[in-house]
Amino acid sequence: MPYAEDGYRTDIPHREVEDDGSHIKTRSRVSMREYYAYKIQERDNGFSLLLNARKLNQQYMVDVYTMIEAERLSYFRKQQKKFRGSKLSTIQEALKNGNTDGSSVGKRIVLPSSFTGSQRYMVQNYLDAMALVKAFGYPDLFLTFTCSPKWPEIQRYLKNTKLKPEDKATCIARMFKIKLEQFIKDIHKEHIFGQTQAIVYTVEFQKRGLPHSHICIFLEQQCKLPTAEDIHKVICAELPDEKEDPKLFRLVTQFMMHGPCGKSNKKAPCTVKGNCTKHFPKDYNDKTKIDDDGFPIYRRRKDGRECIKGKIPLDNRYVVPYNPFLLKRYEAHINIEWCNQIGSIKYLFKYITKGNDRATLAVTTGDVDEIDYYYDCRYISACDSVCRIFAFDIHYRKPAVMRLPYHCEGEQSVTWDEEVALDEVATKPSVNVSIFLGWFECNKRYDLARTLSYVQLPEHFVWDAQKYKWKPRSGPKSIGRLHHCSLSAGPLYYLKILLNKVKGPESYKDIKTVNGKYHEEYKDACYALGLLDDDRVLLKKQVSMHREHISELYSLP
Repeated sequence: MPYAEDGYRTDIPHREVEDDGSHIKTRSRVSMREYYAYKIQERDNGFSLLLNARKLNQQYMVDVYTMIEAERLSYFRKQQKKFRGSKLSTIQEALKNGNTDGSSVGKRIVLPSSFTGSQRYMVQNYLDAMALVKAFGYPDLFLTFTCSPKWPEIQRYLKNTKLKPEDKATCIARMFKIKLEQFIKDIHKEHIFGQTQAIVYTVEFQKRGLPHSHICIFLEQQCKLPTAEDIHKVICAELPDEKEDPKLFRLVTQFMMHGPCGKSNKKAPCTVKGNCTKHFPKDYNDKTKIDDDGFPIYRRRKDGRECIKGKIPLDNRYVVPYNPFLLKRYEAHINIEWCNQIGSIKYLFKYITKGNDRATLAVTTGDVDEIDYYYDCRYISACDSVCRIFAFDIHYRKPAVMRLPYHCEGEQSVTWDEEVALDEVATKPSVNVSIFLGWFECNKRYDLARTLSYVQLPEHFVWDAQKYKWKPRSGPKSIGRLHHCSLSAGPLYYLKILLNKVKGPESYKDIKTVNGKYHEEYKDACYALGLLDDDRVLLKKQVSMHREHISELYSLP
């Protein structure tokens, strides 16, 4: 520290006190993230050399966050290696064979989906987004909201200093969070585009440090934009008249012009072999229309309007699509695209959850080390570090998506410390309790539950993790999603198919009962309901294609 203050140590007591003087029951020690979140706060009672150190401050933010993340990953590598997970049936089989050693059964958990930024985390977010597609249809609008260092709030904050916006990562991170939250509020509550069903976004960080967010919006049926005329009312891709609206003209020329690039500027980042990779300049069009592939072609008239960028005139062919109201309200780069077609779905949901940029080439043998894979080719900016230190949300979904586990009879997942004997693990009361088994009990207690499938249950019921039971929901509804399962899982795969159709079962036998007839195997029950195609080769091909798609998107080992 600049003035030789104490740094972080593991025994700093945690102080949280209620108004009446009583202590809140929480962790007794301050975590590393909490400590540094406290240290980088702005305070009026003194000058902070650390927060005014310019590039040294940027380096400090990155170094601090890498230490925080290294500590978290150290837990998964060194501490959580003691934990093991397996099916209950596997534990019971080991006990029958006389094996009571907890360290000889199951597998170690390395980097789970609960760790922000891990492979599993990204895959689960992708599948959650696809659950929204299943519930509400395709998204209608795709927006990119980018932080602007020229925001008046930031300029006012730096007015009496010699600092540049990039030197105050804490200011950039906080201001972007405030603006983004208001941006979502304008869309969801103020209904700028009409009533919304769902919103999902993710926050990313550019190499130069500025954050930006990719947002997908699902509109209500009566507010959708089915025709080219409807799209034109929301999205514009032309320079406005400078005399009629000088402010909008200034903002479009400042934030929404692409280029110069291509043959006019071969050194532009988007230029490859003399051509723009973003396909600018676009063609002139007298009106907005939708092409044969379902992509919009916005109106770009040849009206003589142009602006000068780098001594090169740019006309309507270089305008990035924008919404005039949002551009004037937020004064930042806000790209908006209409995307209500199946051809753009995979690209969009790959893009909003694609994770960190990386380029890796390696020849390995044996298992892939997930922690090393997470470390490789990571790029962390100062603003990224500040957002993570302050624990700002990186992903957002509304409504929430509940991931529903399921398992065959006696095969629920169990975790335990490898030092615990297996006979103690098998006799724990919590072993025979799960969210899936709680569904059976819920169907016995509530008439409404018996009219719902397992996927529909979270819309009307909520899981009480303390009492291990489902109870009627009083707040906003949640969307249910079954965990992904491949055909190779056998009975579990067929169980998942049935869970999308069967309503109100009170036992595993009820799931396998179709029209009053009991089927011993899940596969037979599926065939009885007519849910499976007789062409097994075709079904395997479809499942294989889906798995290859997921692997391609996220480079799964």
